[in-house]
Amino acid sequence: MDVYMVYLFVITATPLFLWQDYRKLALAHIPFIVTIWALLIFYIGGGMTPAAHTLFISLFVINVLFAHLAAYLIFARPFLKERSLAKKMSPTKE
Repeated sequence: MDVYMVYLFVITATPLFLWQDYRKLALAHIPFIVTIWALLIFYIGGGMTPAAHTLFISLFVINVLFAHLAAYLIFARPFLKERSLAKKMSPTKE
């Protein structure tokens, strides 16, 4: 559960990293964050049904996928774009 709580704080901060360049994506992620925090409260309180557990796990998987998409957009995409520009700018030996 400790790792889950750390991950919960990371996904809560994800829209802050996306806000400058990808506002629509950040705004689309906020309902998932609110829902997963609400489900965590139900989980701690012990009032979860099997359907709520399924929803909880599904939202967790969606947030993991979203976090990987965000990491790609924030870190990998600019790096790959810069790398492709550097290849285009470098002189070729012919």
